[in-house]
Amino acid sequence: MLFLYEFAQKIIYILLNFISKYIDNYKLKRFCEIRETHYFVRELKIAQENFLKIKTKENKDFSIYWFHVASAGELEQAIPIARKLHEKSNTYFLLTYFSPSTEPFIKNFPALISSFGLPIDARKNYNMIFNTLPISKVFFVRYDIWPALFYEVSKLNIEMNLLSASANKTKKGVFGYLSKIWNIKFYRKFANIFAVNKDDVLFFNQFLPQTKVYYAGDAKWARALERANNCFKRKNEKDFSYFFSFCLAQREVLNKKNIIFGSPHKEEHKIALDCSKIKEKVFIIYVPHDVKENSCKKIIDEFSSVGLFAILYSEFIIKVHEHFSTDLLDNESINIEEIKQTHTLNNLKRNVKISSQLLSSYDAIVFDKIGYLAEIYELSDVSIIGGGFDGQIHNVLEAAAHGVPVLIGSLFLRASEAKELVRMGGAISFQNSNELFQFLVQWVSLEEQGTDSPHPARLLAQSKSRSLELFRSIPDTSEIVLQALKKEQK
Repeated sequence: MLFLYEFAQKIIYILLNFISKYIDNYKLKRFCEIRETHYFVRELKIAQENFLKIKTKENKDFSIYWFHVASAGELEQAIPIARKLHEKSNTYFLLTYFSPSTEPFIKNFPALISSFGLPIDARKNYNMIFNTLPISKVFFVRYDIWPALFYEVSKLNIEMNLLSASANKTKKGVFGYLSKIWNIKFYRKFANIFAVNKDDVLFFNQFLPQTKVYYAGDAKWARALERANNCFKRKNEKDFSYFFSFCLAQREVLNKKNIIFGSPHKEEHKIALDCSKIKEKVFIIYVPHDVKENSCKKIIDEFSSVGLFAILYSEFIIKVHEHFSTDLLDNESINIEEIKQTHTLNNLKRNVKISSQLLSSYDAIVFDKIGYLAEIYELSDVSIIGGGFDGQIHNVLEAAAHGVPVLIGSLFLRASEAKELVRMGGAISFQNSNELFQFLVQWVSLEEQGTDSPHPARLLAQSKSRSLELFRSIPDTSEIVLQALKKEQK
């Protein structure tokens, strides 16, 4: 049966590879490329060389754990756990991934021996990996459990662990049901299952003893908080620090509210366009999911059509280098250091000034660069996260970790973290885009009246406070995983 499955995998790959030759789709081409045999063999050879280098350098025993993730979201959940394991038990890692969307973020994963795309799910490929590297534990993250890999790990009696485990599949309908039934047959062979919430613990206790199932929370909360606490590193990048100062000045000098649109979909994009009606009071930081030049230029054109003057981040940096200079001494210039002392940018000289003309030239910046959204949220007064009106909501934790109020549509139940934020008052949901926009209008237009005022500003202040409380209350997933593995070694 497994032979037929592996054969089907190869046929599917051949078909996808053929299609990729005739379709101009980078993700599909890259998806096929990272599964080519020569690519896999080359990366495995590099992994072996790196292992030998580390072994020589360490001059002592160390463990290698294999983490497999589906995409960037699962990678973010694995990072804080891997960092803790490396720091406390001198562990190194092999990382494999299914989706090419993971690749821009691999640089954040600690103590890597190597990382590459998961090859075609065939026992032969995994035999090559296990014959090359002395892997002692394998970690699957969330749902991405591959049958041939699982079979080979089981046959070799290598310990398997499941991280961020949840009983609720993100897929709905027939495919979600079949996926859930398919995964159930694997759960009994895990050494440990680290469940997201207490309901998940009860679900997984059907398959493993209570001592092997842990309420560990979702490590993506810890990762979001980690990035929020370390965003100063981004601010010390020269170009990003210019952008940061400019957006900060919109709030501190022009008294505008900064609104960040994080990976907006159709309805959130409509809200951004509607902000042309209140553009004197808000500044838009628009971070699209697709940062290709054509897509971003289209957004700029649509903003322009409703009277919003917008610029791409990449073009803004060129402009800003022309305007931020030490010899700009006109009376209307604003000293960056005088804007807000707590946001001092270490790499800028104290006499760097920002031109008031530049400051008032744009109503929006479209951020056409990947990997900065988590840090950008520090600049915002509110965040509007894409996908809440069509059931495909994006990451809400990156904004909430900064204490930034999260505004979303009502179709958020597929994301447990969004559900928890709304339940605890850390996020505010709206039935439609018009309702959300009217909330923004009231927020920037009305004056607060007394302590019992229902003014949106009070709701947003409560949202900020409750988000921070929620982050303080979450389990320390990394520590729970570390202690569980230590317990096994005794």
